[in-house]
Amino acid sequence: MPALRTVDEAVEWLRKHFRAEEARGLDAVYEIELTGPGGGRLGLAIRGERARIESGPAADAGVRLRLPARDYFGILEGTENADLLYMAGRLEIDGDLSLAVKLRTLFRPRA
Repeated sequence: MPALRTVDEAVEWLRKHFRAEEARGLDAVYEIELTGPGGGRLGLAIRGERARIESGPAADAGVRLRLPARDYFGILEGTENADLLYMAGRLEIDGDLSLAVKLRTLFRPRA
């Protein structure tokens, strides 16, 4: 799989790797702001076992994440660790931290 380079590529990756069974009972809206080259915004609305994943801002997001695009693409590709990025100050989280942590279980990791 080639490296992700754009928000639109990340949207497609997320759509393909969504784990509906892990979202059972969840009602959350996320906005992910990616900075730098390839950056932009992603909106994720998770309603039970359904997900709406789009490029662009998310209205009424309960969790907002901000990080460099290259780092986020690395998380999706399995070359970066979200915990380490957070501890290093490269990943900022605003909102419900438990929902932010839940986000990692909603998508299949790269095999």
